[in-house]
Amino acid sequence: MLDLQIDQRFKRTWDFFVANATALLLGSLVVLAGFLVVIPGPWFAFNLLQEALECMRTGRPVRWQAAYDRPGNFLKSWGLTLAMGIPIALGFMLFVVPGVLLALFWFHAPMLAVEGRPVLESLAESGRIFQRRKDWASYFINFLVLVVLSAVAGATVLACLVTLPLSLIYLAYCYTDELGQGTVPPPSERRIIV
Repeated sequence: MLDLQIDQRFKRTWDFFVANATALLLGSLVVLAGFLVVIPGPWFAFNLLQEALECMRTGRPVRWQAAYDRPGNFLKSWGLTLAMGIPIALGFMLFVVPGVLLALFWFHAPMLAVEGRPVLESLAESGRIFQRRKDWASYFINFLVLVVLSAVAGATVLACLVTLPLSLIYLAYCYTDELGQGTVPPPSERRIIV
């Protein structure tokens, strides 16, 4: 369940980041280069998010090459970007509150799409997950964590390089916690029993 234990979730995020720092930083560099060219940016980010989720679940190390080697995700990533981005941007332009509400409503849509659901089904299921929750405040607090990471990313390119994978990992942990899906702890937390 998505709860208010942000400190534990962020610690797990940080541990996963540290365990895979080189690959995640290189993958983030690929994503940022993709956004400079515009067209491949959402695709590279989607691929890196998918790779992070797979690695969280299986315990294998992150491959930075995954940011660009999944051609089957191109149309889905752009479909999700446009289907979420335009309404959220319009909502923010209206009075900010509609944009925040849409962002909260579709909080898990990227993760659902990463798992293979079609874009519109991901948006609808994310809305259903949000509506089933009674403590919407926890969504808002986790959303604020991502907003703060995005704000820090605007400071310098180096900050953006670090906060991009942190944001993707944090989003993935929010999703797996919400659905009660287990993840393999990062190598720093694993204990070898002899």
